[in-house]
Amino acid sequence: MANKGDKAKEKRDKNKKTKQTRKKKESKKNKQETKKAKSIKANHEREKEETKKTEEERKKEEEFLKKLKEQMEKITVKDVVMQMMTSLSSLGYQKLGLPEEQNKKYLDLKQAKLAIDALAALVSACEKNLSHEEYIAYKNTLSNLQIAYVNRSK
Repeated sequence: MANKGDKAKEKRDKNKKTKQTRKKKESKKNKQETKKAKSIKANHEREKEETKKTEEERKKEEEFLKKLKEQMEKITVKDVVMQMMTSLSSLGYQKLGLPEEQNKKYLDLKQAKLAIDALAALVSACEKNLSHEEYIAYKNTLSNLQIAYVNRSK
């Protein structure tokens, strides 16, 4: 009779272990599913945030382009030509190697002459479209560049 009792106990113990094993597997599976769900949620939140940033960046870019377009519509040919003359005078000084402590390494008399000649042509062409003060300022700059070129060429 004890043998039957032992077998029944073994069967109960085996069923108990099987249930415990099943519970552990289910618990492990639930933890994995929870972890996967959290990961999916985190990815979704990240994508949402990236989309939001992308939309904000797009709006900022559109606003920037709108402002740029408004500014471009206000620019006149005179503005562009004056900027060109200023750039040519700066480049002319640089190619003359002036000031020496900054630009000696850029000394290139051929390039300096081209900048000076281009500036001379623009100053001459724009004389009637510049105010007297603007014209005199560019004319004086041109004269100074020409003198510096002659001195460098010696």
